[in-house]
Amino acid sequence: MSVLFKQLALVSFFGLMLTLICWITLGQHSSNFPTAAWLILALFPLLLPLRGILHGKPYTHAWTSFLMLGYFSHGIGELYSAPDFHIYASLEILFSGLTFTASIIFIKLNAKLSKGSQNQ
Repeated sequence: MSVLFKQLALVSFFGLMLTLICWITLGQHSSNFPTAAWLILALFPLLLPLRGILHGKPYTHAWTSFLMLGYFSHGIGELYSAPDFHIYASLEILFSGLTFTASIIFIKLNAKLSKGSQNQ
C-alpha cells in the first residue's frame, strides 16, 4: 500500500512541475522579468528533493510535504488575484495538495512497516 502512495506522490510531484512549466512558458507575464528567471525561481525548489523522492526516502517526503505548502499557498493567491490563469492555479493547488497528502500517508505507512519489521 505504501508503494501506491509513493507512486501517487511522484505523479503529482511531476504534475506540479509540468503545470508550472506550462504556466510560465504559455502564460502572459510581465516583460520586465525574463521567462528563464521565472522557471528557475519556480522549479529550483522542486529539484532539491527530486532524488530522494525518486528513491522513496521518507525523510525527503517529509520535508517535501512542507515545501508543498508554499506551492499550495501560491496557487490559492494566484487563483484569487489572476482570474485569467485559474486553470493553472487550480492545477497547482490540486497537485501540491495531492503531493502533500500522498507524502504524509506514505511516511505513516512506511513507519508502520519498518516498526513491524523491527519487532519480528
